[in-house]
Amino acid sequence: MGKFKGIKINKVCITPYIKNFFRENKLFIITFYGLFLSVFAISLFVVLNYESELTHNNYYQMLMNGEYSVVKVTLKYFLFNLLFAFCAMLTYRKKFAFAIMYFAITFIAYRLAVNIVGSWNSSLIINLLNTVIFYIPIFLLFVVTIVTIICYINKNYLYCSGNCPITLKKMLGFTLAVACIMGIAIAVFTAVLPIIIKHILF
Repeated sequence: MGKFKGIKINKVCITPYIKNFFRENKLFIITFYGLFLSVFAISLFVVLNYESELTHNNYYQMLMNGEYSVVKVTLKYFLFNLLFAFCAMLTYRKKFAFAIMYFAITFIAYRLAVNIVGSWNSSLIINLLNTVIFYIPIFLLFVVTIVTIICYINKNYLYCSGNCPITLKKMLGFTLAVACIMGIAIAVFTAVLPIIIKHILF
């Protein structure tokens, strides 16, 4: 019998797929993520001038005080992500809908800056935990959800006239799959990590 050498990833198959994905969706990837980073940076600069007027949840401060509800917070951000996923799906064959999603990305970036500044009201370590492993990854996952679904629509649906290569049912399935995968990732930052960190630090 031959010796088992383990499972190897075929780079020859994966590399062209990744290159094709970025080539086909380069416009969306650059514009959406570029817009997100730009608006976030500008918003952060602007809202710092109103720091004393902003108040938002510092979830790690709430965790330390025993006020953090894992189920409530996880469900809240899961539903937000689900909403963004379905909004992105509705760009199906509608040119103007893509413009609306740019506004959605702008809103997400702005709210991220506001939430970070408004919640920067505790000790440095608590503020950093709340910012780096709560707000930033969760809001970034919102953007990943939107861009992934839009790229999928761009490849399979955009402007097709009656004879789309895949069905609307499959597009709905893909949207739900993306929302669930990103929802699991969100749960890691809203449930798993807070619980682990609570036992380690608090």
